[in-house]
Amino acid sequence: MLVKLGNWLFHFRNILFPLFYAALFIPSPDFFQKEETALIIGAFIVGTGIAVRCTTIGLVYIIRGGAKRQIHAEELVTGGIYQVCRNPMYLGNILLIIGFGIFANSLLFTLIFSPLFVFFYIAIISAEENFLSGKFDQQFADYKASTNAIIPKLENLGAAFEGQTFKWGKVINKEHNSLFLYFSAILLLLLYHGHLGISLFFICEAVLVLLYALAKYLKHINFI
Repeated sequence: MLVKLGNWLFHFRNILFPLFYAALFIPSPDFFQKEETALIIGAFIVGTGIAVRCTTIGLVYIIRGGAKRQIHAEELVTGGIYQVCRNPMYLGNILLIIGFGIFANSLLFTLIFSPLFVFFYIAIISAEENFLSGKFDQQFADYKASTNAIIPKLENLGAAFEGQTFKWGKVINKEHNSLFLYFSAILLLLLYHGHLGISLFFICEAVLVLLYALAKYLKHINFI
């Protein structure tokens, strides 16, 4: 049942998951009494999530989406950052959704939508690992036995970066859409909660649009 749900969620994740971010703007009681506390803690967790995603993409990036958005993998990658946990991109996504909920100081989002988001990723991981187990058999079983699905094994961090070259161009190429949405969401939340004036919001958003357009252009001319 969980595998079937995971396959369905994987197929429609690009439609469903943005709805979670829209739920940040649902009126809710505060999670923290002090707005500053929520902003600081939330920004730190969001920043950590972005860093995890960018690190994963800049080192070794796994494509698990094939034709018609079905789970797919050409090879089993177990080195680099994938020695720390089996799903670093999903770890980054979970940190992001939790961080945004706290940043928005939303009790509703933090206690309901964030756990639901985590459950959805548990289902997706179950579906992916069912596929990987069928394709790579004992190789995946050995990998699964030595590396956690989500919780990082921090003792493997040193080995994860040995012989690795971080590529900023690769990050910009693959992550510029997501980065634009993350930082736009931060600006919208600051505006929505009255921490940012409308004029400054439009100035900051204009800068983001220019950076986004530059990234698109560099990708178009194959500079990155």
